[in-house]
Amino acid sequence: MNPLVPDFILEQDAEGQYAGALDAAVLHVSLPAVVDLAEQMIAHQAIDPGALRTLFDPLFEAVHQSGGFVAAFPPGGGFTALFPDRPGRNVTRLARSAALAIRRSLLEFAARRALGAVGAQVPFRIGLAWGPVHWTIVRIDRDRAYFLLYGPAIEACQATYRGVDDSELHLDRSFRERLPAAGARESIPEIDEADLPGDPSSPTAASGAMTAAVEAFLPPGAGELAPEGELREVTTVSLSFDRGASPTELIQQLHEISAMYGATFAGMTATDRGFGAQFYFGAPVAHESDHDRALDFALELKSNGLGVPRLAIGITRARCLVGFFGGEGRREFACLGRAVHLAAQIARKAAPSSIWADERAHLAGEASHQWSTENIFRFDGFDLPILVYSLERRRIAVQEEFYDLGPIGREAELEKLTRALEPLFAGRTVGVVHIVGEAGIGKSYLVHSYRHKRAELMDMRPLLWIEARCDQTLRTPLYAFEFALKEYLGISSEIGQHEKQAGLDLALQLLLERLSDGSIEARARIDRARGALGRLLRLRKDEATSAEAEREEALAALSALLVAESSLQPVVVHLDDAQWADPTSIEAVRAITAACRDLPLAVICTARPGPDGAAASIPLDAGIPSQVIELAPLPRERLLALAEPFFGGPLPTMLESLIGQTAGGNPFFAQEILAYWLEDGRYGSSPDGVRSSRFMPPRTVNSLLVARLERLEPRTRQTVIAAAVLGREFDTRVLARMIPDASVLVDHLRFGEAQRIWSRMGEHRFEFCTVLIRDAAYGMLPQELAERHHRLAAEAIEAVYGDDIEDQRPALDSHRSLAG
Repeated sequence: MNPLVPDFILEQDAEGQYAGALDAAVLHVSLPAVVDLAEQMIAHQAIDPGALRTLFDPLFEAVHQSGGFVAAFPPGGGFTALFPDRPGRNVTRLARSAALAIRRSLLEFAARRALGAVGAQVPFRIGLAWGPVHWTIVRIDRDRAYFLLYGPAIEACQATYRGVDDSELHLDRSFRERLPAAGARESIPEIDEADLPGDPSSPTAASGAMTAAVEAFLPPGAGELAPEGELREVTTVSLSFDRGASPTELIQQLHEISAMYGATFAGMTATDRGFGAQFYFGAPVAHESDHDRALDFALELKSNGLGVPRLAIGITRARCLVGFFGGEGRREFACLGRAVHLAAQIARKAAPSSIWADERAHLAGEASHQWSTENIFRFDGFDLPILVYSLERRRIAVQEEFYDLGPIGREAELEKLTRALEPLFAGRTVGVVHIVGEAGIGKSYLVHSYRHKRAELMDMRPLLWIEARCDQTLRTPLYAFEFALKEYLGISSEIGQHEKQAGLDLALQLLLERLSDGSIEARARIDRARGALGRLLRLRKDEATSAEAEREEALAALSALLVAESSLQPVVVHLDDAQWADPTSIEAVRAITAACRDLPLAVICTARPGPDGAAASIPLDAGIPSQVIELAPLPRERLLALAEPFFGGPLPTMLESLIGQTAGGNPFFAQEILAYWLEDGRYGSSPDGVRSSRFMPPRTVNSLLVARLERLEPRTRQTVIAAAVLGREFDTRVLARMIPDASVLVDHLRFGEAQRIWSRMGEHRFEFCTVLIRDAAYGMLPQELAERHHRLAAEAIEAVYGDDIEDQRPALDSHRSLAG
């Protein structure tokens, strides 16, 4: 007897018989204790296959002694056994005898292990039925095959105890009619124990190497698992569907689709309602994107329909026990755990043509896919109701794809910026280049496009680029250049004072080594700048000096640093969001450009126009060049050209009108209108059938961003708002202390990255991709709640930074001030 595949199946396969039917008694045991045992091992991270064998061995022995074989293992725990009809034998009596022996073994096991108690928690249910059973073998190729046992008797057996909560034997009418008259009664005490078989020798499991015939029925990679099993993070996709196409065609379809997405297809099973199927992502073969693959796979199945009248899908994600489990006489590859059982339960309850998932599956896929909240349901085997989410579609990352399209409509401005910066590579100063335009018009994107273009040139001309970002909230003296200095040194607020000081010392030492021996004055100025640069980074606080003297020292130190660097290669300082620059940072631009008037240095200032619509100018010393590049609204046809790739052709009429008129030539506004459209459940990326006049997005960029944020799952939205309180960039360790449940933060951060709400700067630091998103999120807070969040932020900063609080002094003071 082979323990991995029933001998009956192997015999038919060897004879080339791939379909047929037989009459049989069917025994189905529902055994939640299997799931409970697996869950205990998962919780303790200690695998004990012996515990499952101790449970299963006497049960399988009872089946084999009565002439039956174990056919299948349902995901909820338990097994289905068949007793084929044989001339001269009453197999219903033998099946009932096996059921009695199984019941007795389970009651003894329950007493020993306290798995259940009568009247409290019922540990098992047993059903018996008689009738025709069909079988099919599907040979995909030489190395892959599936088998399925199904039919009226299996469905009837599983339906005998539907809704029943006890450990009695439940017999269907056909089974009772075939029993000897004296044993046709259902009550256990009235069944004669003499019906139990004697002690014939039970078949032994085959030993030795696995044959090719057996291996073909096992999932690829299953043989490489540890013999005792493994713990794996698994996404389970469970199907429930009515009879439709032939089982052979269904299995072939499911194999092909699952192979496309890298799923482990564990085969189909018969249920009391039709068929079920289990797919595992993450076991036995794992991929980095298993969960996204699983969600895309489910959407593909929904779209395909499989030609069945009713198809419903359940998805869960959790740590599972993976391996070959069962007893000595019969075992099967499986993923065990409550989540696997729950996936099957969700699929049974889900509405037709729907994809429902538990919370972990939803959170893990929130960044990549669109969801809606379905409802709270109770499921068999779970004490508490469970919140279920509905998977709608894959998210289209409009912001990311817009970014990848290139500077459509800005070719002339990009060429102008390129010409403006060209003197750098001839060793001449550029002075200041102002890039001016309204919010969302594409100022930062134009600068990004230039940097990307420079990187693609590969002309071996070096260029040092330093980001100096202004902040609407933290407008402390020289904040932009404090940010720039950290960028230049490659240090962050995540490291301690000692590491920051070491980083500064090393950078200055390397700079001195790069300077020529003749650069005596430059070397002296760098040495003198050490103290001022340390104070700018809040690494030291010397004897009290006047604010004026400290400011002058800081300006001289920054100038010395940039003079030294621009004497070695061209330097670009990007002063981003310069409309929020503090007065001292503006003065620093004047000082730096004056000091580098004969060196290849450029300061790019991206800024919104002032209240009068004019570009803000920075006062420069005489002879320092200055020019302005204004970004006007894009023509209508340019905006439509940005949107058309998402539809593969012309846009829907209504969307074309909205982008052409409402966006006002602003590419960011157009992008957000498009994202709002594509995320609306009534529409999509098809130009057909989307004429509804109900689609009316908000009429301003900020209100549209707020509307999109309102669509987020509430806890995700709370995280985004809390991050916005911290500013354009934020520390995730601080953020974790501000939200109610820090355990979901990793999933929320992943979601924000995928949707270009923010991007990663370091291990614990993120920044909002655009200040417009940050401002919209922050603006959603009422005054009283905003004050509370700032108070939480101040407390969290103090708790996270402790002795290194000086580095966070400006942020801490700002939050305390705004806390009221």
